[in-house]
Amino acid sequence: MTTANRRIAKNTGYMYVRLFTMTVIGLYTSRLVLEVLGVSDFGLFAVVGGVLAMFTFISGSLSKVTARFLNTEMGSPGGNPNATFNICLLLHIALALIVALLAETIGLWYIEHKLNVAAGKMDDALIVYHISIATACLGIVNSPYQSLFCAHERFGFLTALDITNSFVRLGCILLLALYDGPYALRLYAVIYSLTTVNTFAVYHLYAHKQWRDTVRLRYVSGWQRYREVLVFNNWNMLATMAYMARTSGADLLINAFFNTAVNGAFAISKTVNTYVADFSTKFDGASAPQIIQAYAAGDKPRYTYLCNKLGRFTILLFELLCFPMLIELGYLLHLWLGQVPDGAVEFTFYNIIIGGVSITCGGIYNLVNASGRIKWFKIEISALMLVCLPVGYVLYSLGYPPVSLLVLFIIADALARVIKLILLRRLLGFDSWQYVREAYVRPGIIALIMGAVLWAYAQLGINAPLHRLCGIALCFLLTAALIWAIGLTRNERRKILKKII
Repeated sequence: MTTANRRIAKNTGYMYVRLFTMTVIGLYTSRLVLEVLGVSDFGLFAVVGGVLAMFTFISGSLSKVTARFLNTEMGSPGGNPNATFNICLLLHIALALIVALLAETIGLWYIEHKLNVAAGKMDDALIVYHISIATACLGIVNSPYQSLFCAHERFGFLTALDITNSFVRLGCILLLALYDGPYALRLYAVIYSLTTVNTFAVYHLYAHKQWRDTVRLRYVSGWQRYREVLVFNNWNMLATMAYMARTSGADLLINAFFNTAVNGAFAISKTVNTYVADFSTKFDGASAPQIIQAYAAGDKPRYTYLCNKLGRFTILLFELLCFPMLIELGYLLHLWLGQVPDGAVEFTFYNIIIGGVSITCGGIYNLVNASGRIKWFKIEISALMLVCLPVGYVLYSLGYPPVSLLVLFIIADALARVIKLILLRRLLGFDSWQYVREAYVRPGIIALIMGAVLWAYAQLGINAPLHRLCGIALCFLLTAALIWAIGLTRNERRKILKKII
């Protein structure tokens, strides 16, 4: 177990190096893109990508299914990863063809007839859309290979590849900043697709070199084996579809009642939330193979231990980042973007809260997928996600502000977490109360203390840049001190000190 824990820590370290580097590069890249494209074109790219995402929701679903079945085969005596890989690869190829067909018919009709696009921008929107379709289909076919890397815990390699791709994208956008022509949006779409093509090639070459027996192509007969994957995927797909519909639907709903400038502000807020949430979920990703394999081997103490620890650590890491951001959110966005679009600060605040609610399930999703009993888990989360859109439409029709939709998301996600914990106890025999005590109590105390600190700081009305930077630094140190004193157990503090010494 000690070796396995060290492997989780090592893999998590790789993922944090990757994430920190990509976050720094990504934030700077986003500022460059915003300057080159402008708020309107930046929002247009987000909306067009959102339309395409509605057709690629199955890809994310199947990718998780592939990882789950590969880990199950690797954790089971006499497992056959090659058969599972080929089954999933064939399903992904079929999916890519379906996505291309739907995107070039229904999706194209929506772009041409329903999308709220500024005058003279329809040609740009169509070109960006077609490039996005090709990129998405390539990514779908590549998903089984990516799942294979995760199943074998090759996070060091993934870190090096993703960091390299980030630098390549940054270099291309720096060159794009020198361009002063009318096709900046089209060129950005091409740049955005380059990393997908590069990843596709590298994954295939490396996988055939390292796991030749696993990725050896062959047809696996027997409809029952495909049906097993598809039945599991159907429920998983339902939740993925609901999430993508909510995400893309939010873009389209905002676009229908407002304009692409508001979409641009919303896209900026989602970018910030993505980076912050990723920092907090890397333990979850690094431990996923071991949770699934432990469940397949019937090792309940092991997967229970991992879930409870991960639930607390992910929240603590989120708090370490979000409170120093929230204390001077507007100022940080100004440092990042220079000129902050109207509404971006408010959007970002609510998106960070959404991210905080979403990461309160560390380890749980991996456990649910490992069990295979996902039906009611997916139904409850899908229903709560989808109900937000019609309610949001009503609110917008009544004149409510754009952020009212995000408030609905927060309420729905919090309710979904409560229902999920009840289902875990009833369907899987998981000790949900123990999870709540270990994962939520300590971070909850820290949240109450820091909430009071943020309120008191806001009353001071600090405006001087140097004082604001000092406020951010002091908030970070205070949050870190609270995590050390309250968030960690005595045994965990002792182990950390021993490791440092």
